[in-house]
Amino acid sequence: MMIVKRFILGEYSTNTYLVVSGDEGILIDVAENPSEVIDYILTNNIKLKSIYATHGHFDHVLGVTEVKKYFNVPFFLHRSDLDLLRRDERTKGIVPDGFIDEKSIIKIGNEELKVIETPGHTMGSVCYIFDDGIFTGDTLFNGSIGRYDLGGDKNLLKKSLNRLMELNDGLTVYPGHGFFTTLGYEKLTNPFLNGEFEW
Repeated sequence: MMIVKRFILGEYSTNTYLVVSGDEGILIDVAENPSEVIDYILTNNIKLKSIYATHGHFDHVLGVTEVKKYFNVPFFLHRSDLDLLRRDERTKGIVPDGFIDEKSIIKIGNEELKVIETPGHTMGSVCYIFDDGIFTGDTLFNGSIGRYDLGGDKNLLKKSLNRLMELNDGLTVYPGHGFFTTLGYEKLTNPFLNGEFEW
């Protein structure tokens, strides 16, 4: 069973997620000032395996360097967002140790997450999906979606949202900002998914 622990960090109240199975864990979207996250991992004797980003915007990766100092674990990102890191003065010193795509399988304990490429908010945006939930980054929020004018593409985002529409209604949505929701609820109420919003 996957256990998801949320930490709200940084100026933009970014959701940083610790995903645990057994005694192993990964981090998704490590925002700035992650001392609370580091303390929790150490206090609970969690074996941190790796760090992943849903996309390359600064508010989702600024804590990577500090976490790596403590745990010496690799950081992964989609290759299409590498330029975002390099262009931003705040993040150009953060270098991925590897890249993920739809062929990637992330193993934690006896369980795993799969990668879904969902470009649009950024060109390298991805979601991470497991049996009961999906980490959507800034692709999908509770009641809204991420902007596509910050290095993304509107038409690609529409296609990515259509992909999410095909997934199980019962999946818990863990967004990059804001409150949890379910995919079924978003299909019914989110204007960007239920057809109310005119693109």
